Amino acid sequence: MKSNLQIQKYSSHYIIDSNASVLPHIYNSETSLVCYCQPASWALSRAAQSFVTRHPDDRFTYQGEISPKLIQQLSSKFTPSPHGNLILGHIELMLEMFNTLLQPEEIGLRVIACQHAHSPAFHENRMIARMTSSLGGSGEQWIERQDARYFPLQKNQTTAQIKPPQAHTINSLCDGDIAIYKGTSWLEHEHNALISASPTFNDKDAKLCVYIDFIS
Repeated sequence: MKSNLQIQKYSSHYIIDSNASVLPHIYNSETSLVCYCQPASWALSRAAQSFVTRHPDDRFTYQGEISPKLIQQLSSKFTPSPHGNLILGHIELMLEMFNTLLQPEEIGLRVIACQHAHSPAFHENRMIARMTSSLGGSGEQWIERQDARYFPLQKNQTTAQIKPPQAHTINSLCDGDIAIYKGTSWLEHEHNALISASPTFNDKDAKLCVYIDFIS
């Protein structure tokens, strides 16, 4: 599935390119998201679908440093599955990119086997920075802030909920894309965090969703 947004170089807020050198542009003060467009191979996509079908609702979670021990845990989980080495290679690439880009002391990693949307409502992301990629089908959805519409604040609410956006304003990452985006805790970005939702699903979809959060 192709993204609804055409690949463009160096837009003012959302930077999408087919070259991995786009990722450091997340440090631009006005940038909310950067995406390295690299479509997953047929074999990688099918490997993810096969894993999810065999292990529905499986979830790998980790908090700590990026280390050989983490890679060993991931290897033990994915390599027994058919062509699971391809999944492992993709996650290792994400970890290497994240480590090079942000040099974290500690990360949070989630690898979720999904057959339905796990966070379907559009929302502001309340963290520092997150890298994401989906395998087996289209990925994370997101909208530009200018397209966000809000429900009126209710009693005791401090943050307005976002209304379901109009279909033509929704962008989605492609199968295999690697994106990184800012949350409200990124310095001086509390009012410009990315607004996103989990990938969409139909009755036959099986996707592996990977999230890496910067913790410290």
